[in-house]
Parts: sequence; C-alpha cells; structure tokens
Amino acid sequence: MTTIREQFTQEGFTDQEAEAIFLRAAELERQAEQLHTRLPRVMLEDSAAAVGIPREFVEQAIQQLKAEWRAQAARRTARRRRGSAVAIAVAVCLTLAAFVSHRAFNARLAEVEATQAQLDNVLQRRHDLIPNLMAVAKASTAQEKDLIAALGTLYQEIPRAHSLEQKQVLEAQLSDTIKHLMTMLRADRLTSATAVFIRLSDEMAGAENRMAVERKRYNEAVAAYNRTARGFPAFLLRPVLGFPRQRVYFHVPDEAKQAPIF
Repeated sequence: MTTIREQFTQEGFTDQEAEAIFLRAAELERQAEQLHTRLPRVMLEDSAAAVGIPREFVEQAIQQLKAEWRAQAARRTARRRRGSAVAIAVAVCLTLAAFVSHRAFNARLAEVEATQAQLDNVLQRRHDLIPNLMAVAKASTAQEKDLIAALGTLYQEIPRAHSLEQKQVLEAQLSDTIKHLMTMLRADRLTSATAVFIRLSDEMAGAENRMAVERKRYNEAVAAYNRTARGFPAFLLRPVLGFPRQRVYFHVPDEAKQAPIF
C-alpha cells in the first residue's frame, strides 16, 4: 500500500512541503472536529497507519496549498509584468526626451553658429578697411603715429585670438582706436575733404552699423540656446548628448570700453 509520504515523493513534494501539508491537514481536522463533523471510519484507515490524519484532509490541504502557490506565482508574474511595463515606459519616455532635446539643441546651436558666422563676416569687412584707413592716416598732415601704430598692432593680433573672450577685448580696443583716429582725421580739413576719406568714412560707418545688428542677432541666438540648456529635462540630458553647457555672449567688457592709452 502506498503511504502518503511515498505519494508525496512520487508527486515531487519536498520534505518541507510535505510537512506544510501535514500541518494544514491537521488544522483542517481540528476545524472539522470543532464543527462536530465526523467522517466514516473506513476513510481513515489508510492514513491512520501513516500519520494518523484522515486522507480527505490531506487532499484538501494539498489542493489549498497548490492554490496558494499558484496565486503566489501569479502575483509574482503580475509584479514582474508591471515592473517590465514601468521600465519600458521609462525607457520610452527617456528616448523621446533625448530625441526632442537633441533636435532642440541642434536647432539652437545651428542658429548660434550661423549668426556667429555672419558676425565674423561683418567684423572681417571692417578689418579689410584697416589698411585703407592706415594709408589715409599716414598721408594726413595730422600724422597720428601712435594711433596708427596701435591700429596696426591690433590688426595683427585679432586673427591670432584663440577665444571669443580675447577676440571681444581686441575688437573693443580696435573700435576705440578707429574712433579716435577717425576723429583726428576729420579735424584735418585737407584730409576730411578728400573723396577717399569720405568714402572710407561711409564704409566704416556702414560696417559699424552692420556689426551692431549682427551682434544683436548673435546674442539673441545665444540666449535661446542657453535657455534650452537650462530647461528640463534638457539640462539632465545635455552632458549625455555632448552639447556645451552654454554659449558665450558677444559683449564689450567694461575695461575695454575705455579708450586705450598709447
């Protein structure tokens, strides 16, 4: 005759699981006794020799434990599915945020680079006028040698500037030097009356006006980029995407606003 323990072994139950079944069966028997229920003696004969617990309670305990195990497994599966769903949702949100931020950074940075290129063009236009201005100044009776020498030095140093900050300082000094030299030349009646000086003066004024316009456009593009870099969630994704933290404005430092001393 197959005992209950042999049955458990055949069905793949471990000793701990069998012990849990026995405890559950004993509890069911106790509950049944409390309800004054009695089973026929013939149904207890097989189990009496093994553990002294009626087989029906053992079967009920097995079914209940199996049901609990299935419920636990279902809950674990549901938790794993919820966790996977949350992870997928977070990954999708991060991917979308990275895509949107990348496009925004690209657009803002492209605008900054475009306006900076245009600003460089108008600055170069003024640089191209420097040799003509120096030639007119040398031919003038005013003979502002110190201003001419300073202008020549700045003209050579600006192309060697390595940073935007250095370039801004040199450009500001160049503007001051040009302004002083032009004032001196205008005071010279012979020079200021020549067609060459008049045309050069107009070209300088036009270059200065275009510089002011392009500098404003560049700074507006930089402001837009910096706002994007500070926004959420762009400021979190920016280091990962490889974009700069901010772009530098083109402004005139206070120390460069003063006339240079020669």
